[in-house]
Amino acid sequence: MAGRFFPGEADELARTVADCLAHGTPAASPPKAIISPHAGYPFSGRLAGMAWRATETARPARIAILSPSHQHAFTGIALPSQDRYTMPGFDVPLDTAARDLLISRDLAHVENAAHDREHGVETQLPFQHQVHSGTPVVPLVIGRAPDEQVAQAIDALAAMGDTLFVLSSDLSHFLTLQGARKHDATTAKLIETAKPRDLTGAHACGAAAIRGYLLSDHGQGSRLLRLAMANSAAVTKDETRTVGYGAWALFGVTDDILLPDHRAALLKAARQALTSRITRGKPPHVDTDSFAAPLRTHAAAFVTLQKDGQLRGCIGSLTAHQPLIDDVIENTQKSATEDPRFPPVTAEELDRITLKIAVLSPSEPMPVKDEPDLLARLHPGRDGLILSDKGRRGVFLPMVWDSLPEPQDFLTALKQKAGLPRDHWSDTLHIRRFCAEGFAEADYP
Repeated sequence: MAGRFFPGEADELARTVADCLAHGTPAASPPKAIISPHAGYPFSGRLAGMAWRATETARPARIAILSPSHQHAFTGIALPSQDRYTMPGFDVPLDTAARDLLISRDLAHVENAAHDREHGVETQLPFQHQVHSGTPVVPLVIGRAPDEQVAQAIDALAAMGDTLFVLSSDLSHFLTLQGARKHDATTAKLIETAKPRDLTGAHACGAAAIRGYLLSDHGQGSRLLRLAMANSAAVTKDETRTVGYGAWALFGVTDDILLPDHRAALLKAARQALTSRITRGKPPHVDTDSFAAPLRTHAAAFVTLQKDGQLRGCIGSLTAHQPLIDDVIENTQKSATEDPRFPPVTAEELDRITLKIAVLSPSEPMPVKDEPDLLARLHPGRDGLILSDKGRRGVFLPMVWDSLPEPQDFLTALKQKAGLPRDHWSDTLHIRRFCAEGFAEADYP
């Protein structure tokens, strides 16, 4: 693909990739995976640069690149037989041990034809070279393969340790600009709210890789952060037949994902929403598209109000269902006016109120045998819990550990919050665990 999808001359390729990477910034934590587009660099190179730049602080032992098959029809997942790629000005080694492992477990096979002229892989390699030079790659081209096989291959590579996954994918193909934007917004929501079963090739050409990752043991519960979305019409000026692109970073459950500037912007927006709602008596107008792409990621948040250091309201979302900026602004207003434990906030109180925001990870079931088993598996300071039974439910954010540092006290208080007896336990008790990234106005004056 050299000279077609990316420059074929070494110096020009190096300059082009450096320019694309300059659009990005290292992520708050090293991502476990990225979604990176694979069109010609004039169209999507900037977004690929943002995705790869997010991984700058990662130190992977290998990089697994998962691509759809654009040129060759086959069944399964294909690896190449060669031990390296020769690119303009550099070589990229393959991780032959990882290749042998996947083959030995019948999770992939060698089929060189699947790698001939496969731009889904080759467009990623110049970025790999500049950001993680010398790190071997595991190039996987996905043909007709069930999601379970893709997920098992991902888990096998993850078990080898320190594997960075690159999910190579563009979005909608050959729609009008208006249709593409609407379609890609739906795709983004499916990805960000972890609904991989609903993601099809019509949403993203790399849907099989994205589905497999989100369904894998390694990828379940991932925190996602949108880095950018774009469309080919910005380059071609043709709004009748376009291709969509997106870039995301995927993190672990306990990772922080928001940069300081993003946290500060959320706090500022929450403060403005609070002031507007209390002083004007109506919700503020919010132009979601005016905020940075990461703040438009679908994510769940709780907003806590404190007055003179004491709780004055706290309401939030447990599951991602709207852009993070919208969720924060909505829950700020609800915390001020709808928390049943308190009267509505008044204008006279505004100067004495401080804001805290907690951005939640996806929750996951926590199967336990009994109460001692639950207490033994809790991580104080890290775990938030959702406890439900007998039609009642209680939620504690991880911040509650600050006032209830002992697991037994934490669990007892959560039962009471749910309206259950202190010593309650039953076979129908359901526990879900989550983590939260918390920050407050005091952190960003």
